[in-house]
Amino acid sequence: MPGGGGVAALAGALGAALGLMVCNLTEGKEKFKDVQESVVKLKQEGTRLKDELLSGIDGDGHAYLEIVNAYKLPKSNENEILIRKQAVQEATKKAARYSLSVGQSCLQVMNFAINVVHSGNPNAASESLACGLLAYAGVYAALVTVEINLASISDRIFVQEILAINISIKEQAEALKKQITLDVAKHIII
Repeated sequence: MPGGGGVAALAGALGAALGLMVCNLTEGKEKFKDVQESVVKLKQEGTRLKDELLSGIDGDGHAYLEIVNAYKLPKSNENEILIRKQAVQEATKKAARYSLSVGQSCLQVMNFAINVVHSGNPNAASESLACGLLAYAGVYAALVTVEINLASISDRIFVQEILAINISIKEQAEALKKQITLDVAKHIII
């Protein structure tokens, strides 16, 4: 079942895959012998992030189904209503946490993209930029999904803690987007 968090994970995974392509265009090339060690490490990191995010696509749908199932619980008496309400709240918190983790992983892909720009084949600078921008889209899609879930959560402390993390991730993503755009511009002559 596609949802915002799943699409965010897909965007991040696609970004990581583009970064890996740049690494593959760099690895083993005599022209880039000075960066071979860092490219090998980057490939390991990019592969881990891509795989993690690909598995996150389905995880978001599962989290959503838990919310749907909680809403289907019986509500014919006060005890059932209370149990249902608690189940909905817990499932929604879980969904918010899940999307938050996707946003954090997409932010890691943005950092990966910066490193790919610095160590990767400059002839593939546009792919390095696309890596970072796809991850940026993933960050925002994930964080909006978090925020829509937070709107249904009554635990104000939980909401404030998650919102603080969201704000921090957004600030970092904005800075990284600016940095990668500037770094790639150095490789592209217009």
